[in-house]
Amino acid sequence: MSKSITYPRLFLLIVTAVILGGLLQWRVIGRMTQTAPTDAPAAVLTKPAELTMTPAALEAEVIRLKGVAPSASVAMADVGFHFSNLWFAAQKQNWPLATYYFNEGRNHIRWLIRINPMPKGPTGDLVDLQGIFDGIDTGVLKDLKDTIDKKDGARFAAAYRQTLEACYSCHKAVGRPYLRPTIPTTPPQSIMNLDPAATWPQ
Repeated sequence: MSKSITYPRLFLLIVTAVILGGLLQWRVIGRMTQTAPTDAPAAVLTKPAELTMTPAALEAEVIRLKGVAPSASVAMADVGFHFSNLWFAAQKQNWPLATYYFNEGRNHIRWLIRINPMPKGPTGDLVDLQGIFDGIDTGVLKDLKDTIDKKDGARFAAAYRQTLEACYSCHKAVGRPYLRPTIPTTPPQSIMNLDPAATWPQ
């Protein structure tokens, strides 16, 4: 899991993507309303924005958006962050917080797959990340979620370790065996109180 991006930088990337998306929508809608005749039927004025772009313009927009889209390492940095927090939340027996971090970590794996569903493997062949994830999701991730739902601290450590082993098998499949996850030793953030009995803030 890459550590090359900091969370302030990640936040800046996300904000930039949101702004670019808003500008794109504003530009396309503005173009649609400028080119439509004033006496056109309402159905014409409100048709989807993508129908008003030429194929060449649409292709150019897709290329541009791919250029500003986050890389897979951004999504994986989030996965590492949430799964590290998950470990410490479970150690503190804070099961609602553990559930939150589990769900966030799983959702960011799914985001990673949407960013690049078929990366090249070490031999140059395409790797079906969705297929790999489906097996992990119905196997070790399901077992890990089960230990959280049952508040089973005794089983959690083993289920967590098996999840990391499955993650590593995916790293190897895409030719990145040097991305070797491990049990975290330090919480990635100090601002979050992991104590389930905490009374402040109210």
